[in-house]
Amino acid sequence: MGFLAAGVVGSAFCLFLIQPMMAKRLLPVFGGSASVWAVCLVFYQSMLLLGYLYAHGVARRLPLRAQAAVHAGLSLLALLALPGVGAPPMEVGSGSPAAGIVVQLALAIGLPYLMLSATSPLLQHWYAQLYPARQAYRLFAWSNLSCVAALLAFPFWLEPRWDWGQIARLWKGAFVAAAVFHLLSAALVWKRRPAGIKPVSEGRGGSPVHGRSVALWLYWAFLGSGLLVSVTDHLCLVVAPFPMLWVLPLLLYLLSFVVTFESDRYRRWWGVPTGFAGLLAMGWALTYLAPARMLGPGVAIFSLGLFAVCLMVHGELAAMRPPERHLTSFYIAMAAGGAMGSVFVALITPLVFRQMIELPLLLGLTAVTALFLAYGRSVYIDALAAVATVAMVAVAGANWLALQSQVVAVDRNFYGSMRVTETSGPAGSGRLRTMVHGSVNHGSQFLDKERRHIPLTYYTPHTGVGQLLSRQSAGPRRVGLVGLGAGALASYGRPGDVFCFYELNPLVVRLAKTHFSYLSDSPAQVEVVLGDARVMLSRQPDQRFDVLAVDAFTGDSVPVHLLTREAMAVYSRHLKPEGVLALHLSNLHLELTQVAVALGREMNWMSSVIATPADNRFDSAGAVWVLMSRSQSAPAPSTRAVSGPVWTDEHSSLLQVLR
Repeated sequence: MGFLAAGVVGSAFCLFLIQPMMAKRLLPVFGGSASVWAVCLVFYQSMLLLGYLYAHGVARRLPLRAQAAVHAGLSLLALLALPGVGAPPMEVGSGSPAAGIVVQLALAIGLPYLMLSATSPLLQHWYAQLYPARQAYRLFAWSNLSCVAALLAFPFWLEPRWDWGQIARLWKGAFVAAAVFHLLSAALVWKRRPAGIKPVSEGRGGSPVHGRSVALWLYWAFLGSGLLVSVTDHLCLVVAPFPMLWVLPLLLYLLSFVVTFESDRYRRWWGVPTGFAGLLAMGWALTYLAPARMLGPGVAIFSLGLFAVCLMVHGELAAMRPPERHLTSFYIAMAAGGAMGSVFVALITPLVFRQMIELPLLLGLTAVTALFLAYGRSVYIDALAAVATVAMVAVAGANWLALQSQVVAVDRNFYGSMRVTETSGPAGSGRLRTMVHGSVNHGSQFLDKERRHIPLTYYTPHTGVGQLLSRQSAGPRRVGLVGLGAGALASYGRPGDVFCFYELNPLVVRLAKTHFSYLSDSPAQVEVVLGDARVMLSRQPDQRFDVLAVDAFTGDSVPVHLLTREAMAVYSRHLKPEGVLALHLSNLHLELTQVAVALGREMNWMSSVIATPADNRFDSAGAVWVLMSRSQSAPAPSTRAVSGPVWTDEHSSLLQVLR
């Protein structure tokens, strides 16, 4: 018994520790996009389904001794594939980023992950065969507790202290230990069961599983997984994509399995009201909570709301679990429903919806489902459930209408939904056009001919970059700009200047060229290089920029790889000796100036932190720029920042700089 339990628990730990590890490893390769984690979840849940299918096929078609031999062979093959886990990620081409993530994960961890995915149902099946008087489903709850331990360990213990290579070596050691327990479990099965015992048949000793039951298993698992991915996507979009915000919703999602599967405690009389409470809390936060409050109250409301809803969803799933002879079929349906939920949110909705409407849509669908569960108990309960459901459907409709309000253009791709809105500007300024990603302003422009050349938002003349680019110069300048937005910085161009923009998202380039005139109006020669700025700069010969402005940290997708020791070396190579590096570090939730100051100090560069207040005349919410130079080229600082951690490509943690 001990080997089987240790195999399940150890494999679950490895399975969920590798998830944030690999997602963080791939995040810089795909520009720090919030969608990276969602696509990683698609891979993880699809591989979980494959592992369950493997376990089901082995359990149903082979005698126990043959099952032990086959799984022991898979465990040995997975051990041989371990070197791929620590290999550096490949550079991506021009194809689909989602497909690139799946391919990279498959090559790096495919076989070990498959083996780990198959462990829980197969070893539980062995446990049920060897110890028929005991509950094999309890091992599922234990495995989820092990998953919780792994998820807590990565962002709060491992990531802040160790670099990625050290964590990868730790994971390999844990995987070897888990594989040893697999082999010992296989040896135990071989010893305890004679070779002549036939595999267990689904139809023997009881009624078969009905199609309605399978459909409900799929549906409940789909709802839980879809809500997990959409809630996590929303948090990463409004705050930042980093392991703590990946782990917290997933941790509570798994805890709901522990609560509902460890025993038969779930009852609909408390589960449905709990689910409605979670739905209403998330609906309120989605509609009324300001982005500036998302890091504290927002994360708490959405995480606890997800947990409350998952208690209902997974409680209903646990209440429908079949006898243990159908255990592997049940897990296959759960895994298939989970994969369907993640595929729906991460891959299908970006193709179907141009706005990010999936979270309110799933909240409304879950509310309607809960209404059916509550219906018929009493008139009072029916009325309360109906009011709550109408409220949630109204939330979905209100969010849809809000996203359509004053929209000139909208589109969506892997990097998120982009909108161009048109509103009345400050008094006397006419119409104002704005590029919005999620809830983040990526640049505005006055539409009247007399004022459309004025740079707005974070780029006004009194900001750090505005002071820098407004200086008189002896001759034409060569300026590099990481991040395009609406293209406002092109307005500082003069005849003879070259302004070279680096932009990761092709949708931003298209909207900047078709709905804003900063690029076409600029007297400078404007070039746009499509692709990740650090990758593009690494490939180019020395550009000898007078100014290199990195404007990539204000939004939801914080590209940490653009603020590391290695990134600074790339910037340094492309700057003239007297050139200035300008970092735009305005951010609602992260104090990134600490990191910039620490990097400047390490390089012996002069650093100036220039913070400017909001100015409604220029649609400005305030801006923080850090200007850095080898010489005294940067203006004197108006604000001093404390030196913080020095990030590297191998070691960084956004947890260190949360406000």
